[in-house]
Amino acid sequence: MKLMFRKEDILDTIRIVNMAADTGHALPPILSHLLISTTDDPLSTLFGSAKDKGIYISATDMEIGIRASAEGQVISAGSVTIPAKKFVSLIKEMPESEIYLTTTADDDVNITCGHAKFRLSGLPSDEFPPLIDRNDRKREFVPMSANALLTMIGQTSYAVSRDETRTFLNGVHMSLKDKVIKMAATDGKRLAIAIAIAELETTTEPKQGIIPIKAMDRLRDMLMSSTNVRICLDTDRAIFDAGDISLVSRLIDGEYPDYERVIPSDNHIRLTMRTEKLLSIVRRVGTMANPKMPGLMMEINGDMLKVSAKTAEYGEGYEETEIKKEGDDITIGLNAIYLSDALKAIHKDEVMISMSDPLKPVLMKPVGNDGYICVIMPMRLDSK
Repeated sequence: MKLMFRKEDILDTIRIVNMAADTGHALPPILSHLLISTTDDPLSTLFGSAKDKGIYISATDMEIGIRASAEGQVISAGSVTIPAKKFVSLIKEMPESEIYLTTTADDDVNITCGHAKFRLSGLPSDEFPPLIDRNDRKREFVPMSANALLTMIGQTSYAVSRDETRTFLNGVHMSLKDKVIKMAATDGKRLAIAIAIAELETTTEPKQGIIPIKAMDRLRDMLMSSTNVRICLDTDRAIFDAGDISLVSRLIDGEYPDYERVIPSDNHIRLTMRTEKLLSIVRRVGTMANPKMPGLMMEINGDMLKVSAKTAEYGEGYEETEIKKEGDDITIGLNAIYLSDALKAIHKDEVMISMSDPLKPVLMKPVGNDGYICVIMPMRLDSK
């Protein structure tokens, strides 16, 4: 195989693909390699993006896989795997000039750029695990804008549990039903739900799966430069196709909790205020909260909200602001970090917060938009 490409045409691509490689002490070692190929693979046929002579770059750690097409010239066809970390580092330091990549019969890779010459030891490409199975069954894809999916990831991924003993909570639950795309995440103390309408002419068969947070993080980086994306929830994998770049992720095995039942429907106390203003207050007053248990006291009295925090070690602070309120007065304790995360995910000028009792769940959502809600469990704080 012999390829020619320029640094500016391939560097961003291999950086993104490299995020799926196992660059530690991978076992088997092939997982620390990039697959560089000019031939069709299952993803090419699946996504309808195959070219007569294209450059395809793939990486996988067996949990997630990323494949992308790169700009360049195929002088002669073939395939090889190459150490991912070394290859990215090498291309990064290359001058802005034409780079030639040539493979040998024993899977070595020669890279030349002007007077610079390098040799990297590769591995046979047939050792590289496929990103998806090679059957020809029909898969159903749901299209949506990349920006909309990015927004949903940002509105849910912060609530994913980091407790590795509860693996079924270590990801974002995604469901596709009746043109509705829904994503949810919870750590048991807070719940975030994002909803979007799929760009479909007809409804799809209901599908669902738990996508690991690692895949969500990589997907976020991948979609930054994309316009549209297609989503497929397969039997054991999720596939995200953004045209020149695609991500495949294994689904987490387990049953996700019925989160709909914890969404409060009888919260009769409602306060409304500007999102950015409340976020600023939470951040300021939150500096006085206990870092290990960052509780804020929120006292709602008439049309005023008082946010306060105190610790024996640091002192105390409070701030008052006017609000629009319906219902009774109430004093409730909330986690400053949970409150801040939820407010940052609200992309509207105003937020509505509803509650019914100091010990019952608090509901937050943007005013004028039903596409995002967050539920937070309150904290027991000493009001004195």
